[in-house]
Amino acid sequence: MSHNQGVDQAEGLRRLLGSGSIRIISFVSAVPSTQKNQLLQNLAAALVKVGSEVHLLDASHSPEGISSCTSVPAPVFLSDINAAQKLVSQEQNQGIYMSKLSREPIKQMTDQPNALKDLSMAFRELSPKSGFCLVDTQLDNDNPFLLSELAEGDVVVLATNTIDSIKSAYLQIKELHTELGRRSYQVLVINASPDQAKKIQQNLSQAANLFLAVPLISLGCIPSDEHLSRAVQLGRSVIEAFPMAAASVAFREIATKLADKPMSINPPSSMSDGHFAKMEA
Repeated sequence: MSHNQGVDQAEGLRRLLGSGSIRIISFVSAVPSTQKNQLLQNLAAALVKVGSEVHLLDASHSPEGISSCTSVPAPVFLSDINAAQKLVSQEQNQGIYMSKLSREPIKQMTDQPNALKDLSMAFRELSPKSGFCLVDTQLDNDNPFLLSELAEGDVVVLATNTIDSIKSAYLQIKELHTELGRRSYQVLVINASPDQAKKIQQNLSQAANLFLAVPLISLGCIPSDEHLSRAVQLGRSVIEAFPMAAASVAFREIATKLADKPMSINPPSSMSDGHFAKMEA
């Protein structure tokens, strides 16, 4: 069997086993918006390459959210699905869809149970019906984890090799811990060498374990690579423009790791009772 045949069969198997469910992964960023958007776009492209479809959901309430990178003038809002009766997703590229979460912050909707219920219903209408939903979140602007679909999904914290970024990542983990209770988070370090990333992840893990009793899981790292900016200039993902670049290899490894483990690392039963109490209050 050739290598390509093996890859094709593996992709087909992932599609078959993953059909009927979508895995939600929220990204909390301690890196500049341009780097965060670049990562989400390239990770989405890498997931498509390994056989998954992807929905990019902007929950940031920021003009620099992932939806600012869309080729569609006005992405639809999930919060409009009942009123507008239109699709809640628009296909950007083959296998990649885009929408925004809500017109007003979720934290302003806590006294509107019907609005939160409608948003939950809209999640069931997302395209694709199986695969991944990568959520761009910004805790300074909102608390989208009041929505149970996001609270029950995975959370990835993005950091880079600067003191400010590492401090910001820890503070955001602390804020997440306050809102969601004791659970695990994944850490992805960008623009760093493997050795730098390992040290950053170890330092974050030690602090989170010591002060919060929160376990952190390494999702890997994306190295600093000039091919990333060159791909942006070409209007393409790095794995399409430069498939053998170091960043492309890293994105494929992370995408394969996620695709090979389609279930959330935090099933609904792990959500704290305190979080439910906050939602019902």
